[in-house]
Amino acid sequence: MGCCWIHNENNWKNITTEQRKLKIGLMPYLNSEVFYRTLDPESCELVTARPRAMALAVESGNLDGGPLPVAEVFRLGDAVREVGELGVAIHGTVLSVLLLSDVPADQLDGQRIAITEDTATSVQLLRVLCADHWNIKPELVAPGSEAPARLVIGDEANRLRKVGGAQYVYDLSEEWQKLTNLPFVFAVWVLRADVPDASFKAFETALVDAYCEGRQQVNEIAAERKTEWMSEAECAEYVRNFSYTIGDAERRGMQEFHRRLDALPAWRPPSPKLTVGMS
Repeated sequence: MGCCWIHNENNWKNITTEQRKLKIGLMPYLNSEVFYRTLDPESCELVTARPRAMALAVESGNLDGGPLPVAEVFRLGDAVREVGELGVAIHGTVLSVLLLSDVPADQLDGQRIAITEDTATSVQLLRVLCADHWNIKPELVAPGSEAPARLVIGDEANRLRKVGGAQYVYDLSEEWQKLTNLPFVFAVWVLRADVPDASFKAFETALVDAYCEGRQQVNEIAAERKTEWMSEAECAEYVRNFSYTIGDAERRGMQEFHRRLDALPAWRPPSPKLTVGMS
């Protein structure tokens, strides 16, 4: 009988692999629903967490894996392993990662931009675009701060895109494609490197199977996740617009993002509160 290590209140306990399920982050956004809809409940224990909190929980050992922000995957390096060549990528307009501004983006030099604490990759993409696309050096400040521009992501961005609230709206992945002509990868599925091989392979099989089934159920997902600002048809189109497999083009996009990010001064926003909940 094999054994593995589990982190529990900062203490590591040696237990047999069969005695526990992997704890996997559940990303609550619509664009990740295809992974979870038919995921075998026996394959893992799902824990709801937003992007940065999920990455920090994986880093600390409180989670075994999940669809981590690609900027955090870069940072964690060999501490994590990719699962099934799956992730969340986009070729062009993403609709749910937006810079909302009262002035044109190229006029934000020296101005404040309020950023959401949920994001790890989107804020780094914003930094790259500011430096390489708009040629500005803004001050990034906490969410809720008074500022002429703000970064919003996820379902909230989808809502604000419809209801308005800013004179200028920039879709960051669309701006990335204008800059590089490459897709942008927001998240990559990973497990911690210390997850035993048998557990890794079992979860990888379950995840790939769930994704393949989930992609066939986009209409059902859209029917369940429609809102007053996104119709069922719009939800379905939104989900189908994503690429969930990390192929050659996505790899080139990741490499270019990594290269441009490394050229900037090292910086990460303050850590969010580690709010994770059972799902």
